[in-house]
Amino acid sequence: MAGNQRHGERLRPTPILVAASVVVIIAVGVFLINLPARRTGTAWAWTPALVGAVLAALACRQAGAAAGLDRVAQRLWRQLALVCALLVVGLADDARRWSPGPEVGDQHSPALSAGYAPATLVLLWALLRLPAGTREHKIRFVLDTVTVSITVATFAWYLTGRGLAGSDSPGRDAVPMLMLSVLGLIGALALIKVAMGGLGGLERGSIALLCAAATVCAVGGLVENAQLSVPGALLLVVFAADRQRRVAGIPLAEGARRPLGYVRYVAIAATDVLLLLVSRDAGGVTLVVAVAVVLLTAIVVARQIGALWENRRLLRRVDDGALKLDRYQQQLVHRTNHDQLTGLANRALFEQQTRAALAVADPATGGALSLALIDLDDFKAINDRLGHAVGDALLVVVAQRLRDCVRNDDVIARLGGDEFGLLLHGLRGSAATAALARISQALSRPVHALGYDLLVHASVGLAEVWPDASPQELLRRADVAMYAAKERGKGRHAVYDEQLEQDQTADAQLGAALRRALDNSEFSLVYQPIVALPAGTWTGLEALVRWHSPERGFVGPDTFIPIAERTGLIVPLGDWILRTALRQGVAWDQQYGSAAPREIGVNVSARQLREPGFADDVRRALAETGFDPERLVVEVTETAVFDGGVALDALHSLVGLGVKIALDDFGTGHSSLGLLRTCPTDTLKVDKSFVDGIGGRSEEAVIATAMIQITDGLHLQAIAEGVETAEQAETLYRLGYRFAQGYHFSRPLSREQVGERLDETVAPLPA
Repeated sequence: MAGNQRHGERLRPTPILVAASVVVIIAVGVFLINLPARRTGTAWAWTPALVGAVLAALACRQAGAAAGLDRVAQRLWRQLALVCALLVVGLADDARRWSPGPEVGDQHSPALSAGYAPATLVLLWALLRLPAGTREHKIRFVLDTVTVSITVATFAWYLTGRGLAGSDSPGRDAVPMLMLSVLGLIGALALIKVAMGGLGGLERGSIALLCAAATVCAVGGLVENAQLSVPGALLLVVFAADRQRRVAGIPLAEGARRPLGYVRYVAIAATDVLLLLVSRDAGGVTLVVAVAVVLLTAIVVARQIGALWENRRLLRRVDDGALKLDRYQQQLVHRTNHDQLTGLANRALFEQQTRAALAVADPATGGALSLALIDLDDFKAINDRLGHAVGDALLVVVAQRLRDCVRNDDVIARLGGDEFGLLLHGLRGSAATAALARISQALSRPVHALGYDLLVHASVGLAEVWPDASPQELLRRADVAMYAAKERGKGRHAVYDEQLEQDQTADAQLGAALRRALDNSEFSLVYQPIVALPAGTWTGLEALVRWHSPERGFVGPDTFIPIAERTGLIVPLGDWILRTALRQGVAWDQQYGSAAPREIGVNVSARQLREPGFADDVRRALAETGFDPERLVVEVTETAVFDGGVALDALHSLVGLGVKIALDDFGTGHSSLGLLRTCPTDTLKVDKSFVDGIGGRSEEAVIATAMIQITDGLHLQAIAEGVETAEQAETLYRLGYRFAQGYHFSRPLSREQVGERLDETVAPLPA
C-alpha cells in the first residue's frame, strides 16, 4: 500500500511544477507577441525569468531538505538553490537596465556583478566539491574540462563578437549574455563530472534534466535570447529538483556508468568547424593551413578513437576472464566445502559450522543445540549386491529427504560414505528426539533408485550441547550414541548419556583384551552333538568358542562375539575356530575311523562372509588340514545373507568346494521363506523359540509342523535346536523331525569329553 501511495505521488503534479510551467508559457507568449515588433514593456520580457528563478530556488531547497537523500547530494541541491537565488539579483538588474530610460544607457550596475558573478563562483565551488574518484580520474576530468571550456569560450567569443559588431548598445548586450553562457558552461561541466564520477544519491533522471537546463542556458546566452532560454532552463531545474525530492529515500537502481568520454571529441570537431568558417573568409594560405590542421586533427582523433575501441575490447575480454575466474574460484570453494554427490556440506564445513553454532549456543542461558549422526544400515550390502551407481542414487534420495525433514537454519552434511551429520538449532530433549523420529519415518519409505525399490533403515545417535563443549567432543558423543543405536537393532536412535560412555569404555577395554587373548591362545573350542531321532546317536558336532580369561574368568560368547564383530577381530578369531575344528576332526578320524563324528559345523559371522577372499581362506584351510569338504557344515544366520551381495556369493563359492550350508536360528528373520529360494542351503536349524513349549501349546506345534513340511518339500534336512526335555524330543519326532540338538541330549563338550564318549561307544583303532 505504501509503495502504491509513493507511486501515485510521483505521478501527481505539484503546485511548483504547475507554476513553473505557467511561467514558461507566459515567456513564450511574450516572445511571440514581441517577435514582429515590440508591443510590450521590457519588464514583461524579464518577469518570467525572475519568477522562474524564484521557483527554481524554492524547488532546489525542497530537494536538498528531502529525507533519505545522500549527504553530498543534499549539499549540491542546497548550493543550486543559492545559485538560483543569486540569479534573481542578476536578472532583476537586467530587467531594470533594459527598461526604457536614457539615464540607464550602457551603464554597468554593481548589482549585476553581485548576482551573476557570485552565482558563477558558487556553481564553480559546487563543481570542485563533488567527488571525482581516483587521481587518474581527476586528471582526465580536468583535461576534458579544459577542452570543453576552450571550445565553448571560443564560440562565445566568436558569436558575442559578431553580435557586438552589429549592436547599437554593446555594453548592455555583452555582459549578461557572456555571464549566462559561462553559467551554462559551468553547469554542463558539473553535470558531466557527476555523470563520469557517479553520485550515489543523485537520481539519473534528475542529472539528465539538469544537463538539459545547463545546455539551454548556454545556448540562450550564445544566441542572445535570455528572456526565452532562462525560463526554459529554470523550468528544467524545477523538474529535476521535484523529481529528486519525490524519489528521495527510495533505493535507486544501479545502472551502468557511461562516462561522457566523447564530449572532448565533439568539442574538437566543433572548434575545427569554426576554424574552417573563419578561414574561409580569410582565404588563401590561411584556408589551406586550416584545412590541413583539421585533417591532421581528424586523423589523430580517429586513431585515438580506434585505440579506445581496442582498449575497450581488451578490457571486455579481461572482464570476461575475471568473471570466469571468479566463477571458477566460487566453484572451487564450493567443491572444497561440499559433497560432490549430494551437494550437502562436507565434514570440514560441518565442523566449522558446528564450531560457529557452539560459539552462540550457551546452555547456561537457555541456548539449545543438538548434533545427530545418521548411519544407513546395511548400505555396504546394497553397494556390493547392486553396484555403486545404485548406492549413489540412494544417497542422493536420502540427502533430499533429510533436507525436507529439517528447518532452514538446521545444517545437514555428508560426513563420508553412508554417514550424515545434522545440526539442530534450538532443539534438545524431547523436541530433538521428535525430529529424529520424523527423519526415521521419512527414511523408512521405499526408495526408488535406478529401477530398484529399496528399503532403508538408519541408526541415529544424538548428543546435546553442554557448557564448554567442543566440536570434536560433540561429534564423538554422537558417534557413541549412534553405535549404541546399532547394537539395539536397525532403524533405531539413541541419545548420549554417561552410561553409554561407560559401556563404550568397557567395550574398548574388552576389545583390547580380545586382542591379547588371541595372541595368548586363551580361546578354546567345545562341541555340542547333533543327534538322530529317536535313538539319539551322534551324527555330527557343532564347534562353539569359549574364552577363559586369566583376569576376567569365563566370558560368554554373547558378550565378546558382538565386540569382536564391531572391532573386526571376528575375522582372525573365526579363522582360528575353523582351522582348530578341522584339525580336531582330522585327529578324530585318525583315532576312531568311521566311528568319528560324520560332520562338524562351524559358525561364520556376516563380517567374515563379507571379507574379500573368504571362500579361498576356507579352501586353503581344508587343503592344509586334509579334512573332507563334504563333512564341513558352515552355519550362518539369516541376517548375514539377507542382503545378498558378497555374502551370498561367498556361500555359492563354498558350495562349489563341496561344503554344506546350514541356516542357523531359522524362522526368526523377516524374510526366512524368501531366503530359501536364493541361499544354497542344505540344512535348516529351527530356532529354539519354536521348540520351547512345543509339548504343551498347539501354536508351536503348528509352526513346527509347517517348517518340517517346508523342509521335506524342498528336500532339506531339518535340525531342531534347544531340545531340553524328552517330551519335546518325542513330539518333534512325531511331527517328522529326524535330527535335533540340545541339553536333553548333551551339553557342549570339550575335546577330551568328546574323546571319552567316543571311547565308550567304539574301540579305538590300533596304532
